[in-house]
This record gives sequence, structure tokens and C-alpha cells, in this order.
Amino acid sequence: MTRVTPQWVDPFSPSGVREATSKILTGINYRLFFEAATRRNLLETYRELAELARKHPNDDDAWKTSIRKLVESGTPEDRRLRYWLIGLTKKTADNLGVKAGDYPSIFDQMMAEIAEVSRLEGKENREMALLLWCGTATLTIRGSRKSKIGKSLERSIARAALTVIGLKEKNDFRVSIGADEEVPRETDAEVRTPRGFLRVEVGLIGRGNSEVISDKVGRMERNGVILTDILPANSTAYRTAENRGVKLIQLRNNHPVEELRQHLAYLEVNAQEDNISIEEVEKRVLAMPLSAFA
Repeated sequence: MTRVTPQWVDPFSPSGVREATSKILTGINYRLFFEAATRRNLLETYRELAELARKHPNDDDAWKTSIRKLVESGTPEDRRLRYWLIGLTKKTADNLGVKAGDYPSIFDQMMAEIAEVSRLEGKENREMALLLWCGTATLTIRGSRKSKIGKSLERSIARAALTVIGLKEKNDFRVSIGADEEVPRETDAEVRTPRGFLRVEVGLIGRGNSEVISDKVGRMERNGVILTDILPANSTAYRTAENRGVKLIQLRNNHPVEELRQHLAYLEVNAQEDNISIEEVEKRVLAMPLSAFA
């Protein structure tokens, strides 16, 4: 059974996450860092899908039969590939109510449609099928990467930022606190203050989803901190945060660690240093042990 899997070093390894965290905390656009890894993943997937399109080069019927066999019977590890070979993503298949037993008939219908379009456009069936496979693979990979990036980085960003300004984990702060009766959602970090604990949340949200940050602001207590990627100029999140007494810090094109340090110093949180430079932030993050980013 053909498997479509990447063959390079995992960019979500501890060393990769540490490097990405160092970029984020110095105001650099981390999305470009991960885009290169995503692009490599896409190219490798396209290459392997192209190999499927080239099977049985002199016998189109044998080629179609071989692909249909992949669609009909596969292991759980081949599930994504089977979706792609029938021109669907998992999300689309779920929305359509497609079951595994439906795959062969959907494949036959897809191939009939491809044959008609190929005849009108003067294209090869294989070429048209490959374009469709690559399109659905792209949607799957980009969607899963976006989710994985956020989950991999949010805890590391909070831990690294608080460590860089001189706080000690377990004594001065803690990360990944589970939901309880007081806070019904998992919290990225909590910092010890003279009056108790202060929540720190990380939201790697881009310009197109600023309403998510506004929602986070609405759930934060006074003086809580939200670290966000970048917000559009017309976002109301800053005004909402100011009205609620929440500290909203933009990561990109900014010096977020120093802004966080100043906020915590104002609240009399101990172990604060003065004016940590951006260069020093990067140096300290890269000096942290890999176990902090596992």
C-alpha cells in the first residue's frame, strides 16, 4: 500500500519549536518560518501523488484499476490518501456523510467526470486526476499544519517569555493549567503575584480572525495578559481590553518580552530585570534546554 508521508526533519521537534519561539518573541513573523516547512511537506506529497499518477504508463485501464484498489482497501494510516484519491478532504467527506463503503462509487463517478473534462480540454485523465488530488492534499496539509503550529507553540511561548524575564517555573509561574471550577478552560500559564495568580494566554491569531482575541479578552480577569500574533488597525480588541483592564500584547513587529516585563513589574512581580534587548531575548531563548520545548 502506498503511503504519502514527509521524509525530512520534523519542524515541530523541540529544536524547531525553540527556534520558532525565539523568532516570535523578537517580533519576527513566525508564519514564514513554518511556511517553508509546510511547502516542503506539500512538495514531497505532490511527488508521491505524481508517482501514483505515473503507474502503468502504457495501460490506462490497469492504472485506474490499481488506484481503485487503493481506494477500496486501505489501513487506517492510508486514510488521508484514500480521501485524496476520491477528490475529498476528511472535513468535506464528513460534511457529506461519506462512509468508507461509498469510496469506490465516488471514485468511479470522479473518473467519469475527469474523462469528460479531459476530452473537452484535450488533457490526460491522469493529469486531471493529479491536479484534483494535489488540490485536496493541499487543503488537508495546510489545515492540519495551522492547528498543529498553534498547539505546539502556545505553551512554549508562555514558558520562554516568563523564563527570559527572570521568573522560575513552579516557583514564580506554572504552565498548562487544566480547567477547574474557577476557570472552565485550560490556561496557558499563571504567574504568581502578591495578590495570587495572574493568567497569561497566548493566541496566535492573524488579521483575519481578530474576533477570536476579542472573545479571549472577554473571558480574562483584570490585569490578565494575552499575547497575540497581530491585529488589524480597525480591531476593537485593544479598546475592549482597555475597558476590562486586560493587558493585550502584540507579538509581531513589537518587543513583546519587554512589554510583558513592564506589565508584571507594575504589578510587583519579583525577579524582573530592566530593559532586556531583543538580541538578548533571542540569545536566552536559544540557550534554554530542549526539554522546555518538548
